[in-house]
Amino acid sequence: MNAWTVVLAAGFGSYLFRMSMIGAADRIRLPPRLDDSAALVAPAAFAALAVTSIAGSVLGSSMPQALAPLAAAVVAVLAVMRTGSSYAAVLAGMPTLWILTLHTSA
Repeated sequence: MNAWTVVLAAGFGSYLFRMSMIGAADRIRLPPRLDDSAALVAPAAFAALAVTSIAGSVLGSSMPQALAPLAAAVVAVLAVMRTGSSYAAVLAGMPTLWILTLHTSA
């Protein structure tokens, strides 16, 4: 077997596995407690991605450059606490990050 056959077989197997979950999602019912907590998966995954990105930028740079992502995260958290909307985090945090990054790079 050459490398391309392995790559194509793995890709096709991954595709079939994902499609089977989509097809089975309508037939499988979760317990109410698990179904309620499933709504928190996306925000938890986004928070994990954001924290690892912020930690990487803070640990890999000097203090003035690390201040922009930390300040943007604080602004995003405050926006969500005030509005209760996860969209507010992006709408408030990203411009803060862009402005502070532009300011520290100049």
